[in-house]
Order: sequence, then C-alpha cells, then structure tokens
Amino acid sequence: MVDWAKIREDFPVLKRIINGRPLVYLDSACMSLKPIQVLEAMNEYYEKYPACAGRSIHKLGEEASNAYSDARGKFARFINAAEPEECIWTRNATESLNIVANCVHLEKGDKIVTTSLEHHSGSLPFVERARRDGLELVVVEAKSDGTFDIEDWKQAIDNKVRLISVVHSSNVTGTIAPMKEIVEIAHDRGALVMSDDAQYAPHHPLDVQALDIDFSAISVHKMCGPTGVGVLYGKLDLLKSMDMFLVGGDTVSDVRYEDHKIIPEYLPPPEKFEAGLQNYAGAIGAGAAAEYLMAIGLKEVERHERSLLSYVLDELKDLGHVRFLGTDDINIKTGLVTFSIDTIESAHDIATFLNEEFSVMVRSGAHCTHPFHYQMNIPPSKGTARASFYLYNNKGDADIFLEGIRALIEASS
Repeated sequence: MVDWAKIREDFPVLKRIINGRPLVYLDSACMSLKPIQVLEAMNEYYEKYPACAGRSIHKLGEEASNAYSDARGKFARFINAAEPEECIWTRNATESLNIVANCVHLEKGDKIVTTSLEHHSGSLPFVERARRDGLELVVVEAKSDGTFDIEDWKQAIDNKVRLISVVHSSNVTGTIAPMKEIVEIAHDRGALVMSDDAQYAPHHPLDVQALDIDFSAISVHKMCGPTGVGVLYGKLDLLKSMDMFLVGGDTVSDVRYEDHKIIPEYLPPPEKFEAGLQNYAGAIGAGAAAEYLMAIGLKEVERHERSLLSYVLDELKDLGHVRFLGTDDINIKTGLVTFSIDTIESAHDIATFLNEEFSVMVRSGAHCTHPFHYQMNIPPSKGTARASFYLYNNKGDADIFLEGIRALIEASS
C-alpha cells in the first residue's frame, strides 16, 4: 500500500505558501515536480565526481562513467528495453522524434502517417520530412472525444506506408491510443511505429517489448526528472541501420587521415546518436527518476491519478458551464482534464484567476495541439485550460481546484 502522504514529503516545493495559500500544482503534464531523491543524485555527480564520462580514465572519470552507464540501465528497465544500448540520451522527446523523422531511411513514393491529435513535436518533424523528400503524409483524424476508430487506421496504413508517428497518450485530451492494435496493423503492412510516450511513460507502465513498438520518445522532465533530458528508445537493429543525426566527438571509434582524405569509423548505438559532451548529471537524474517511479510502481501511480480524475470529473459535471475536451472514460485516459467555461472568453483568464486567487497552477492555451483545437472549432487564441494530476497530488488539491472553479463561475455568471 503506497503512503501517498509520505510521497508528497519527497517534493520540497509543495511546502511553499503563495499569497497566503498552499501551492496546488496541477501542471504536471507540462512539467513535473522533482523529488529530493533525484536532486540528491544529480548533486552527488556535481559534488563528488564532476568529470567526463567515457573519456577520462582517472578516478573521477571512472565514477562518472559508471554512474552514467548505470543510469542508462535503470531507464532500460523502466521501459523494459531488451538492451541498455536501445536507450539514447537526447534533450527531450522533441529531439527524439526529430531523430526518427530525419534518420529512418525513406524513399520517394513512401508514405508517413500521423494524426490530428499529435503534439506539434509529434507531427511537424514528419511533415517537414515529407515536404523535403517528396513523401506523402496521411493524417488519421481523431474523433471528437479524442479516441480513434481502428478502422481508420486500417484504411490509412497501406503497403506504401513506411513510418507512423502516433501519440500514445494525448497531452490535451488524455486519451490513450490503441497502440498494440496500431502496431500490429503497421507491422503486417511493413511500416515502423514511432510512439510519442512523453505523456504516457510518466503515468502508466510502459513495456516497449510487449507493445512491439519500434521507437519511443520520452521527456524526462515530465516524469520527476531534470529538464533538458529525453530518451529515444529504438530497436537495436533499427538504430544500427539509421543515418546519424549529429556527428563529432564521442560518435567515432577512429578517424584516419590517408591520401589527403579524412575517413571516419563510427561507433554503434548508443554512442552513434550521442555526439559531444553529454548532460551527465541530467542522465544520472533521469536514472534516479526512473528508479523512484519503479519503486512506487506505475500501476499504483495510474490507479491514484484515475481516482483523483474520477472525483474531479464527477464534481465538474454537476457545476454546469464547464465543457470538456476529450472522453470522460477514465479507463482510457491519463490523469488530466482539459476544459473551458462558457462564461469565460479566454482560457488564460481561467488560469490567471486560479493562480491569483487560489494559488492553483494549471495550463492554458492550445497545448501545442492547434490542429485538434481547429478540428473542434476552438480558436487557439481562445484555447482551453488543463488541470493535470500526478502522484504527489491528493484530494485536498482537487478540492481547492474545484473551489476555485466554483468561485470563477459564480463571479462570471
């Protein structure tokens, strides 16, 4: 049984008082808070062995190399990768998605499939690859509740499709895509699947082998880890076959100079995709974050969030004036609720009121999902508000959020 009150104590920022009120942080879909275990792991690197990993053979270099390698192993266990080498350190999920969009071999006449529900980072790299190389881009349209019709996928994925980018859990509707079924359809027709797991991995158990996905993109800052660190998972044989994204130091085993020519010999993955000096402290923090979540259990995190989500959705439905974006089926949804209030013109006004009057912090805007907002006839300039829950939130947070929504509706009616 998880002691959620004790979990909250791991997050120092939750002790802050703002404008005489306790901080209520409901913006974890944008950026999660950081537990002391992650902060301590990163500080240990800076305080005890702040050296180059994989380069220097002295004692500090050795300790840095071991911690860096251990972090990769922890993350591989977190997503059940077959080998640690299948986990590439990047800056964020956006960079991971760009690597796949640019480095998978595609030929003229091939097709790429994406969806109307994608975060811009999950669609635009593939839009630009298609534009650059004369490829056809096919868009699977999400239904109004943020779910997909599997028949649409069967129709979209023909034998010319070579690459698919799909958001596993939407950052705007919270809905979870039928990834297993999509992968099976794709593989039957010779296509690779890129899963955007930035929102899925922090909140649900992710088993890349069970899903048989070819690639996965994760942002560590959304899963209790540091900023500026992401992970690209790829099946090892695919990573070996891909072009390189960046080249330079740490990507080569040798560079010969012969007959007035420079001849490089490149390393295999993961070094192949990790050019230059890396964010060692960040990677170590990412490993600590993965270890922290595994110790709690992602099933427990999922259950806790859905309990809060169920409570909030039921209460909001009784208020009137609140309009939801996406399904209210918590069994196919990550712990967030995106909404508008019909008496309020702009979502920014909702976020501003909650912040200033109740110290409740939510996100407002179009959430980098302009196509889906347009599909739903919501101008991105008006946007929607999003409250997102995580393992450190509790019913008290939910009640203060609801109190703020009630007060806003009353003030604006």
